[in-house]
Amino acid sequence: MELKQKEIKLKDGTICILRSPNEDDAEKMIEYLKMTSEETYFMIRCAEEINITIDKEIEILKDNLNSSENMMIGAFVNNELAGNAGISCVRNFIKLKHRAVFGISIKEKYWNNGIGNALIKEIINQAKQIGYEQIELGVFSDNKKAIALYKKHGFEAWGTTKNAFRLKDGTYRDEIIMGRMI
Repeated sequence: MELKQKEIKLKDGTICILRSPNEDDAEKMIEYLKMTSEETYFMIRCAEEINITIDKEIEILKDNLNSSENMMIGAFVNNELAGNAGISCVRNFIKLKHRAVFGISIKEKYWNNGIGNALIKEIINQAKQIGYEQIELGVFSDNKKAIALYKKHGFEAWGTTKNAFRLKDGTYRDEIIMGRMI
């Protein structure tokens, strides 16, 4: 699905454009993934694991735009990709297709300026339009800011996976599974 351009004002007064990334954004998306993965260990992948080609990223972006069940929303500030969020169907089986999986990331220099709130509100709105009944996510148990943000938008802790993440230094982090009904 595609979100057409939507303008929002951030806490600092800056204008942010929410829209679905397209093939022209492929290179920006790859750079963004690498940068956000370097800025925090809360991302699912390490920066060196992001080795997607521009052609493959174009294919992913086109697939999202043409999908009736998956959606990606980019937050652009002065044409820079500042944040990104997406939902996708857990599995397209009769018993599972009411469930959407949600992911979000924001570049560190844009933290605490309202982009996360804007992206989550829009994702929830789009999930309703698609017809999902619930949205689910996984979050590092020590990512207190993200957990507070999700709770603010009606997500609840639904469970925990012990030692879900093993960091490069050999330490482990639990994953809190959160969800909300739509």
